[in-house]
Amino acid sequence: MMKRWLKRASSVAIFFLLWELLPRAGLVDPILIPPLSRILTRGVALLASGILPAHLWASLWRVLTGFALASGVAIPLGVVLGLLPGIEEYVDLLIQLLRPLAPPAWIPLAILWFGIGDKPAIFIVFTGTVFAMLTGIVSATKGLDKRLVKAGLTLGATPLQTIFHVILPALMPAIFAQLRIGLGLAWMCVIASEMVAVRRGLGFMMIEARNLFRTEDILLGMMVVGALGLSIDSILRFIERRSLKWQRGLRAHELFGSGGYS
Repeated sequence: MMKRWLKRASSVAIFFLLWELLPRAGLVDPILIPPLSRILTRGVALLASGILPAHLWASLWRVLTGFALASGVAIPLGVVLGLLPGIEEYVDLLIQLLRPLAPPAWIPLAILWFGIGDKPAIFIVFTGTVFAMLTGIVSATKGLDKRLVKAGLTLGATPLQTIFHVILPALMPAIFAQLRIGLGLAWMCVIASEMVAVRRGLGFMMIEARNLFRTEDILLGMMVVGALGLSIDSILRFIERRSLKWQRGLRAHELFGSGGYS
């Protein structure tokens, strides 16, 4: 484990070292790409002043809210559409028409509908993540081994018990994969929306820095977004490892019970 971590950290360390040395050696324009130490110094100053935390929490709130709403729609709806292809035929064309629309395309409507503030940004995060997650979960549900469902029903499970005790556990790896994909999309969406639809957030901080030609603030915002995305993704991966322990050494009687469902 430690060896694998060192391998991953080494590439990041080399990247940061080059980031520091190349501008100082004049091989890269330090105005366009300042040394890493200058960006970190700027970050400490914004952190101490309270400006960076305010932008950070605003973006984090929008990401988590929009992401939670998208997950709450995509997961149950994706399972239902995957299990009921007759219903999916009615809505698949609509989903495929809406799915390719890039999040910035929704920004003018979001501002008209919700004004300026959190609501349009959350709406952009929702629309930018829900269709991608929904499509992935529908595909995973369609590909589910139907023998698992038949086994649950044969052993006396009701349809609802089959969904919660057979289908959802079998779909958990795919669901976590879609959650991680959706989380990455959520951060891209929130930054795009904050550049036009809000007055606080990391995206707003970065667009203001561009207007004032503060390259340090732009790169600092990018670093914070990357760090936050990595942190939340790590939490999801930890939850995934803990919740999927049932896969290791799972036997039929552990899933259905020795005497079937009561």
